[in-house]
Amino acid sequence: MKALFAGVPPLFLYVSTASGYAHWFDGGEFVAAAADFGISHPPGHPLASIVLGAANLAPIGALAFRVALVCALLGAVAAVALFFAFEHTLKVGGMVLDSLQFPLALAATWWVVGTQAWWFQAVRPEVYALQAALLCIAMERLLRVSLSGPDGDVRPLYHAALALGLALSNHHYLALLAVIPSLWLLVGVWRTWGWRPLAWSAGFLSAGLVTYLYLPLRALREPFLNLGNPSTAGRFLWVVTAEAFQKSLSPDAVAPFGERFSDVLLVTGEGLHVATLVVALLGAYFMLRVSASRKFGLFWLTVWAVFALGRAVLGFVSGNPDALAYLMLSYAALAVFAVFAVGVLLSALSEALPNRPRLAPILGAILALLASSQFVRSSAASSLADFVDTDVFDDGLRRSLPPRSIVLVHNPQTIFRFWGGEAEENSRPDVTMIPLPLLTYPSLVDRFVRDEPELTPLLRSYVLDGTLSVPGLQSLAALRPVYIEMDVRVTQDMMDLVVPEHLYHRVLTANTTDTDEARAMHRHATLWGDLYQRIGRPIEEHTRTQLIWRHYTDSLYFAAVGDTNAALRTVAAGLALNPHARELQMMQEALKAATPGERIDVTPFTIR
Repeated sequence: MKALFAGVPPLFLYVSTASGYAHWFDGGEFVAAAADFGISHPPGHPLASIVLGAANLAPIGALAFRVALVCALLGAVAAVALFFAFEHTLKVGGMVLDSLQFPLALAATWWVVGTQAWWFQAVRPEVYALQAALLCIAMERLLRVSLSGPDGDVRPLYHAALALGLALSNHHYLALLAVIPSLWLLVGVWRTWGWRPLAWSAGFLSAGLVTYLYLPLRALREPFLNLGNPSTAGRFLWVVTAEAFQKSLSPDAVAPFGERFSDVLLVTGEGLHVATLVVALLGAYFMLRVSASRKFGLFWLTVWAVFALGRAVLGFVSGNPDALAYLMLSYAALAVFAVFAVGVLLSALSEALPNRPRLAPILGAILALLASSQFVRSSAASSLADFVDTDVFDDGLRRSLPPRSIVLVHNPQTIFRFWGGEAEENSRPDVTMIPLPLLTYPSLVDRFVRDEPELTPLLRSYVLDGTLSVPGLQSLAALRPVYIEMDVRVTQDMMDLVVPEHLYHRVLTANTTDTDEARAMHRHATLWGDLYQRIGRPIEEHTRTQLIWRHYTDSLYFAAVGDTNAALRTVAAGLALNPHARELQMMQEALKAATPGERIDVTPFTIR
């Protein structure tokens, strides 16, 4: 019954607000991996490919929605395990009345799983709901065995070890962070039962790691998504280790550590409310002050520290839900400290008013009901029930392209959207999407060259020089429609060779006329008007980011070819979404200072 209270409300909430279409970021990639149990970016996430692939068994809805439902179920499992971990913690030291433990654990659970950091991972295709479920199970099992005496059951320790091993085969950085706080409790296990249970636990952990064998075995069958092709020992090691942490490093990582850590504290205060943090300090004091609860206090304190600091080390990217996911367990640690403080105070109140024994439990129940307000508080930022934006973009990114098109893509989110949509619909197998930032992945270029030999000169030039060859593009455009995604890495001389078409820029052929170019400009303006109408208002936060970026890169193109009016129009569209975007402001200043129709040197706005 307790599990139902803890898990059913979040499950209902997550399912009812799950994305019908894969969201931005890595969502499309994990839909593509789920489509035929493929291999995603390093470290490969073998367990996620297997678990999310179970969405293929669901009988209803698009694949992206079914994958989101799997994540919703995993989020609910994490909530149940977290509830029992909280309840175990409230038992330590005998400072919280038994009648308070259930409502307070429920209050903490609802308050945590209703934050955007938790909710958003359960409504989109991602690995973090699975990771939270595994790590919460591991923590709950470890806390349970730590509370039992020498005559207790040691088997929960083995469950925890297996869950941790599986977590290591899903997102090993987060799993490794979870090992550090566990040491406080494992010392007590060793003192109680000796080394033998720990040795058995190592075996169970290793059993979870066996999941990594999935990568080379699946790679041999060449699934739709096969990043890194880990079919040999060298490529297997590259996938599991080489790029795993590099992917997580953000440009913000160059900021001072204090600034990065301050960002983590700020977003924590926004997610849990500052009052929770203040009460959590009192709870930490209570738990650390008493010897019977001290090791549990140190456990939760270290949980908060390693995940908060672990995210700060990598650099916190504001507004990035992946960065928020790293803080899921640090939120849990602060919440359990807060309810522990409330539990101690209510228990003292109950002792002070012995003639009103029901007062404290009633107050605890009221607190649990108040905690459910977190779901309302976070709904605007977390719900994807009405999200259709990526599907709208898919028309211009993939569905409406001419037959046998070749698309050269810079933006990772465009790459993932293309993969996810095509894996689900298989509507444009004739279109070749070349993910330029990923061409260094083992075997990826070889795969393109093997399947389409006409790409060989262009890809060889890009791999060797790091830039697209103008003659190579023109030669390829004579054979097939060729599109480039506009980007700050597109050189100014190359901009003279393209015109806007769909959500890309098409490479011109020798027979292109000025009239064709004028029509392309007109269609570009019409396309954006239609796209905004279909997206509707208000515009989702991450969709807004994509729109701003595309307006900025379009302004680079128009400025470079001398279409000042179009450049000002696209800059204005971007500033309407974010008036404080520095790059757009600088471009606007350069355009206003230029003579109408004058080509602007956009080199300062691009990178090599």
